[in-house]
Amino acid sequence: RIVSGRGCLRDFANINQFGKRCLIVTGKSSAKVSGVLADAEALLSKTGISYQIFDAIEPNPLLETVYRGGKAAREFGADFLIGIGGGSPLDAAKAVGIFATNPDMAPEEIFTSPRKDALPLLAVPTTAGTGSEVTPYSILTVPSIENKKSVAGDDLYPKVAFLDPDYTKSMPVSVTFSTGVDALSHAVEGFFMKKASLVSDALARTAIPLLAKGLRQAAAAQSASDISDETREMLLYGSALAGMVISRTGTGFVHSTGYMLTYYHDVPHGHANAYFLADFVAFMEKASPERAREIYALCQVKNADELFALISSCNAMPLDMKLPSERLSYYAERTIGTKNVANGLAAITEEELLAVLRRRLGETA
Repeated sequence: RIVSGRGCLRDFANINQFGKRCLIVTGKSSAKVSGVLADAEALLSKTGISYQIFDAIEPNPLLETVYRGGKAAREFGADFLIGIGGGSPLDAAKAVGIFATNPDMAPEEIFTSPRKDALPLLAVPTTAGTGSEVTPYSILTVPSIENKKSVAGDDLYPKVAFLDPDYTKSMPVSVTFSTGVDALSHAVEGFFMKKASLVSDALARTAIPLLAKGLRQAAAAQSASDISDETREMLLYGSALAGMVISRTGTGFVHSTGYMLTYYHDVPHGHANAYFLADFVAFMEKASPERAREIYALCQVKNADELFALISSCNAMPLDMKLPSERLSYYAERTIGTKNVANGLAAITEEELLAVLRRRLGETA
């Protein structure tokens, strides 16, 4: 269920249907700065629900952290969870819910073992990008493989997603743009996946113009206060629609390649995707020129070069990273075997992917 509009969390009347004890899962700051935490605490207190806060979630949440969160939920006796934040806390909350109901599960067994359903989750995004509030995925950082890994299941769909654009106002321009590019990546990548359907295409066709327009307006802003309420709303709702796209289609090599920059260089996820999205469309254009033309039209650009110009137009999010050739070769090798590469209408080769990496990140590019 999606509940949207300003004040939607404060006005929610049926939260006690989920139980009497709640664990709030979040990071250190965004829930407080955005105002969500205060609203959530007031709602829980008003309805007589006991709660505790687990605020240890870091950016790109570690498997060990969510394992500890699951233990905290069990010890508190939580009936349900509220996840507050960007993609990291929301993805983490899903995994916390799994570990809470599966006390004998070792951390890495979350990806492979049969399990009981996770605790019910209510999701409140404070960014407009990941779409985690409407997807069945939890993306976790696993140091043992030096990469991210996902767990999925219908039980991981949040029971309620609260979409209040006011909660995104605390995002600075750089985060607003980066998360917006992530959302655009979801909608665009999903359009070229083998699992794309009439439904996912319809969602993408609605999301992409909202996101492209929102990115143009965010790029022109000098500070967060310059970003209008209308732009915040477009980006948040576009992000949710794009999340619905990938919940049906999965993502392509933009994501798996971007994970390399995030894991090894701490580049925010959407920022990392920005390096590769235009080249992804250019590559898929060979397999489906009509779909590529439609993407360009929806973004109001003429070609992949203009799409890259749009994605790189924000001074607060420069695309200026340069890496040595041996690192790029390593990242191409690490990426090429992922399921994301195989998901697309055409599968990029390691040599073709390395050419993309060299074009965008090569020291002599």
